[in-house]
Amino acid sequence: MSVHFSSLTVALVGTVFLVGCNQMSPPTSPSSTLTGASTTAATSSVALPAPAIGALSAAAGTGKPEYERAYYNGTIVTMNHIEVPQNPGVLAHAAADLYAVIYPANHALWPSPPLCNPCIHNGNAIFHDHVLDSIPSDPGHGEFNPLWHVFVIRPANALPATQAAYALRLPMTSEAAVDAAIAAGVAVEVDTGSYFLCSIVNAHAGG
Repeated sequence: MSVHFSSLTVALVGTVFLVGCNQMSPPTSPSSTLTGASTTAATSSVALPAPAIGALSAAAGTGKPEYERAYYNGTIVTMNHIEVPQNPGVLAHAAADLYAVIYPANHALWPSPPLCNPCIHNGNAIFHDHVLDSIPSDPGHGEFNPLWHVFVIRPANALPATQAAYALRLPMTSEAAVDAAIAAGVAVEVDTGSYFLCSIVNAHAGG
């Protein structure tokens, strides 16, 4: 990866969930297996600007909700999302977790294309998966919350060996897989300080 690795992460944190996807592959059925993911290989990466992480506060989105795909425990579900403005810290313990798992810039390392292949955020092509910690009724006990706290998951550093080890764990299709990659030292978690509303919906809800 290039020397702009750190600025890429900052830019992603600043852009990935401040607007909805303007371009993405059609979602698969909520009951789809991993083979339902897109098989179209991505062809290029886009260099992103580096806005400050502290600027992560945008007005609530308006209009039609956006629809994207996410992994939950090895299956693909469809979600919508609506951005939520907030005061710093107030939602830290009142939201479910959503992980934006970033794919390495070297596409040759990818075992398969990401669910967002790419999604377009603020005019930038961002290659990533969404991983959810819960969906309605699973794991139950009221854990699911349609208010999501967004974390970016990326390689721990730009060293080729780390990039390759990270890529071997892709796709990370559950929170447990994300946690394992972090524990192994090949991935790091970046708290975006960003929240949005998201429901798990029918694959054709955005049609």
